[in-house]
Amino acid sequence: MRLGLLDGVFWGVFLIILGLCAIFKTVFHINVSLLRIGFALLIIYIGVSMLFNGSSWRTDRNTVLFDDRELVLAEQDEYNVIFGRGLFDLTALPAQNRTRRLTLNVVFGEGVIKIKRDAPITIKVNSVFSGARLPDGNQITIGEYTYRSGEKTEHKEGVLVEVNVVFGSLVFSEE
Repeated sequence: MRLGLLDGVFWGVFLIILGLCAIFKTVFHINVSLLRIGFALLIIYIGVSMLFNGSSWRTDRNTVLFDDRELVLAEQDEYNVIFGRGLFDLTALPAQNRTRRLTLNVVFGEGVIKIKRDAPITIKVNSVFSGARLPDGNQITIGEYTYRSGEKTEHKEGVLVEVNVVFGSLVFSEE
């Protein structure tokens, strides 16, 4: 079912109902709250569109909003998960991108980060009212923690990941 066809139907019905409410108020002196009915219909429309069409919010490739998906780590250096679930696969980074700095933001959502056990990686986690479980067993609710894994070479190769978690959860998966 494509919801794009129903958009016009929804707005047509919405305007007809609001017009009928205005007529009832003027002619029959029936006081119907236009604002409450309009707000209720808008909330119902958003709910139905999310059920049948998934997330209809326009987002960038590096942002998950009301969705669950794997984020492909490309040229961007910042990735966001907001009210959803995002999987960040750091094991799939190409060899030429091994010296890299990434910022991952998780707000009211869940972030899963896959890392290689021996890969040279530094993870700085900033957590505010959330649950961040790191590979070394530490769990952070409020505060900052830095996790280091693997050995860096003399050229300081490695991945520096700064993760900000606000009212969400963060889990690491090691391979």
